[in-house]
Amino acid sequence: MRVKVQIAGEGLHPSEVVVQVATAEGAEKLVVDKRSLGNDNTLSVGAPLGRKGDLWLVELPRETMRGSWRVWVKGKELEQEAEEAQVA
Repeated sequence: MRVKVQIAGEGLHPSEVVVQVATAEGAEKLVVDKRSLGNDNTLSVGAPLGRKGDLWLVELPRETMRGSWRVWVKGKELEQEAEEAQVA
């Protein structure tokens, strides 16, 4: 799965970017490598860990600025990851 993010600024290193994830508790910011962002401003989070109604628990690839690794996001913030081509 991938979660939608917004670019919130530049990181300390030229290859980093600060992104913002809309969570159930409010926006969370984290620093990620620019290469980890999809062309559609999404970030890979793997399979959701849990669900409560329309909220999904996902684990982010890096710790947020407030110290969270796992956050609850609304289902509309998630997208299926594109199928990768299989190598024969």
